[in-house]
Amino acid sequence: MYDGYLLGIDNLYRMLNKGGKLYFSVPIGPQRIEFNAHRVFSVGYLLECFDGKYRIDQFSFVDDRGDLHENIPITDGEARDNFGCFYGCAIIEMTKL
Repeated sequence: MYDGYLLGIDNLYRMLNKGGKLYFSVPIGPQRIEFNAHRVFSVGYLLECFDGKYRIDQFSFVDDRGDLHENIPITDGEARDNFGCFYGCAIIEMTKL
């Protein structure tokens, strides 16, 4: 199922109590599917998925060189550019609203 990730995101939301913490990590870069198996998410799309459901408490990411960037503010420009990542890794701490 090509959009099964949406079901997974919805299930995580349903299982979590209001005020509960979700630690979420996925590949980030230009939105695509790699090798018919691995989904890479754009940061902007992730923000849309979580809007109105979670408060983002902390955003960190590992860039394409493997460097960790901790507790980075999310700006429109950086989100649109996926923080310069082609195949990075987002690490998001969120609280359910």
